[in-house]
Amino acid sequence: MPTITQGDLFTATLEVLDHPPLGVPALDAGSREAVVRLAGAKSLVRILDGGEGHDLDLALPGGYRNREGKLRLTAHRLTKDVFAIEAGERRIALLRLRDRAVGLPDFDPEGNHHPALRPTRPLRLRRGRTLGRASLWETLRLGVEVALPIIAQGAVLRRPLGVRLAALTRADQRANRLLARLRDRHDGGPLLVRIPLRGWAVIPLSEADVRRTLHGAEFTPANKEKQGALGHFQLDALLVTRDPELRAQRRAFNEEVLRPDMIADAVRAKVADEVATLPTRGVITWPEFHATQRRIARRVVLGDAARDDEQLTRLLDRLRGDANWSYFAARRTDVRVAFQRRLEAHLRRAEQGSLARVLAQTRADPAVHPEGQAPHWLFAYDAAGVAAWRALALLSAREEPRDADRLRAAMRESLRRWPTTPAILRDTTAPTTWRGVTVPAGSMVAVVTSFMDEVPFSDGPARCPGEGLVMLTATHVLDEILREREVRMVGRPPLLDHFRLRFAVRPRER
Repeated sequence: MPTITQGDLFTATLEVLDHPPLGVPALDAGSREAVVRLAGAKSLVRILDGGEGHDLDLALPGGYRNREGKLRLTAHRLTKDVFAIEAGERRIALLRLRDRAVGLPDFDPEGNHHPALRPTRPLRLRRGRTLGRASLWETLRLGVEVALPIIAQGAVLRRPLGVRLAALTRADQRANRLLARLRDRHDGGPLLVRIPLRGWAVIPLSEADVRRTLHGAEFTPANKEKQGALGHFQLDALLVTRDPELRAQRRAFNEEVLRPDMIADAVRAKVADEVATLPTRGVITWPEFHATQRRIARRVVLGDAARDDEQLTRLLDRLRGDANWSYFAARRTDVRVAFQRRLEAHLRRAEQGSLARVLAQTRADPAVHPEGQAPHWLFAYDAAGVAAWRALALLSAREEPRDADRLRAAMRESLRRWPTTPAILRDTTAPTTWRGVTVPAGSMVAVVTSFMDEVPFSDGPARCPGEGLVMLTATHVLDEILREREVRMVGRPPLLDHFRLRFAVRPRER
């Protein structure tokens, strides 16, 4: 068997297995010759039947379905040179590659397909509508079951009532079931949604489309809604920077300042001090833990002198509350100026063992606006606290060694099950084509994180530069809590509602 090169054509033999008649001449009887083009997601099999109009094309791995939707054929790779052809869950044929095809013309699923079949991946019309484009009814359901719970909970500052209602109604599960049905109905997505006054929105529903969104240069993380939200309290942050050159400078600066090794020892000491204030006997509630987490965040970011500056956090919360409404809420200039003044006073001290000190010692172009990055660090630590609180529930469920790897695994599992960022937003920077429809520059792309695994810190060029420091701090918090305490979750509240999560604690036996 020759070495397979992407894009090459190969001859092959299709060995038909025993099955009821399928109504497809190329598959109903006997062995067949085939030609295979291997090109990743656009790979194609053409099964030759000796007469024009009787060939059968299979896109790999998407497959083909007949017009009535009753027969779906898919091809799955078994070894480097053998594919299994399946109808539903039943294997009906094996396809064996032989050697490279020479002198045969290229073909594609758009222009060449058996007249009895229709491609599942490319855009097509069905019952008067465009496959991949959400109907009015589907758009309304997406608004009610996906967007509304996110808005009600608060994307930037969580609302306790909204979170409670989402937990009681199992909003995440309902949204995921709807998205799964739409993915099947639209043959894998992505889903194209028309939003009044906003234009096109694209919801990726497959891993390939999510990777395209997170890694593609044609998508900017400085999405319009994100700019409208975070602009309430962090005008110069990395996340809302659209200019590619300035964004690269700000990212390099954040990566340098947020290196965990710069303040690792100080973080451990500050965490130990604050966790020691939590009860060792009785019940620990979210308000107690949250207050501790916020003191840790202020000390790590700004220094020990900021430990008790709760006014700073209250001002930030007011701005974050407005940010929940993005560009629909007026900006409170007076509150932002008051917050900024208190923040800059702490940053000017550049206290040893804090990010403020590392920031002051890191050279940067004035356009980067180093001080403008700090509000996001305080904001991000709040989400880290929510994830750690839920991770504690996972760790309390069984008594196992509390090594660093297990604590990190619990944090990642917490973020996977209950993402603290409900949707990862991007905007297109140029016209982009999805399933045959070209959406204009500025269109929204939204990855629903509860529906997609393994994106807790985003991915690609916009992956969180503070991931290492967040994980370091959170695992220290969990380690310090469990070091001195035996922890048991009280009751069985839905873990999505972290506000109602409580833990009974008692001193750990030595």
